[in-house]
Amino acid sequence: MNSCTRMWKIWNGLTRTLPKPIKKYPLAKLCSSMSTNASIPEYKREMETFQDVYPSIIETISKNPGLHDNPDVNAWIKKLLDYNLHGGKKSRGLATIFAYEMLEKPQNITQESLRLVRVLGWCVEMLQAYFLVMDDIMDASLTRRGVPCWYRLPEVGMGAINDCNLVQAAMYNVLKQYCEKLPTYNNIVHLFNETLFYTAIGQHLDFSMAHRVKSDYSLFTPERYSAIVTYKTAYYTFKMPVFLGMLVTEDVPRHTHQTAEKLCLDLGYLFQMQDDYIDCFGAEHLTGKAGTDIQEGKCSWLAVQALQRLSEPQRKVFIACYGSHEPAHVERVKRLYQELGISELYRREEKQRYDAIVQRSQTFLPDSGNMPDLFMKLLELTYDRKK
Repeated sequence: MNSCTRMWKIWNGLTRTLPKPIKKYPLAKLCSSMSTNASIPEYKREMETFQDVYPSIIETISKNPGLHDNPDVNAWIKKLLDYNLHGGKKSRGLATIFAYEMLEKPQNITQESLRLVRVLGWCVEMLQAYFLVMDDIMDASLTRRGVPCWYRLPEVGMGAINDCNLVQAAMYNVLKQYCEKLPTYNNIVHLFNETLFYTAIGQHLDFSMAHRVKSDYSLFTPERYSAIVTYKTAYYTFKMPVFLGMLVTEDVPRHTHQTAEKLCLDLGYLFQMQDDYIDCFGAEHLTGKAGTDIQEGKCSWLAVQALQRLSEPQRKVFIACYGSHEPAHVERVKRLYQELGISELYRREEKQRYDAIVQRSQTFLPDSGNMPDLFMKLLELTYDRKK
């Protein structure tokens, strides 16, 4: 079984029910004919192999001279990473591996190259942990992945801010130890730096919108929301894993980069609008976290859509209740969303964005290898998710 076939089997274990794909796309028949149940063992094996690399990541970090001289800090970092790197779906780390295995020529894939890309996958997961710990502090969130947020542990508190610095520094340490001799090392580091910077811009946009003058919703526009989504979500959720896979792959045509980036941003928008919907209407026992967008007054997809449709009496209710932590106010905003048919609007736009991504994925040139297949699988993983 070649690597591409193997990854089809693994990825299909994560897929969900899709709308009928555009008939012109040849993958439609393949995707609909594959057995999900048969692929679950393949996915579990890849996850287990990925997890098997984790102890060596911790060992690499612990060998840093600064930690060797400070065993208490060394133990703390291990606790910090163990708590924040486990419990999630590992979707970004696994996407890095899948991108490499689907784009690389089979004859170039070795155990050494697979181990390297799995290490990069863990670096992506460390970056994710950095963002989530910081985001939970900024949003005053209570739970993450079904357990208390890191900063809410009695022994942590606001020390979690420095813990974010520790995670970031440890991530760069791992990158240096494993990737410094690669010809693309500078490009890899640049990608991490760019992703950190762009995501910080997105976090600022998101945070500042929630801390505006309470009655001012003039910036709750589709354009502003798109900017938040692009910077806060799309770069580190999709562009980073895909482009890391491309950087480790030999001879990815340069002409694929622009279309690949556009598709990553398209997927990022779809992913964040889903996140916003799940925050409001998702089941906490599935998501592992309590939604806070209404309480925090976030510029969410739902709020932007509602503000374009509210009658004057409804707008007064929205302004009075949105951004309030009172349970009755939160429920009133949710009822407003229901009165406006936001759920039906969401399902229509989700389908429209799905179709647009399928269409764009067909624009790759014939020598782009498995690039269209990669984005179709990313789309399957994203579409109609519940958590």
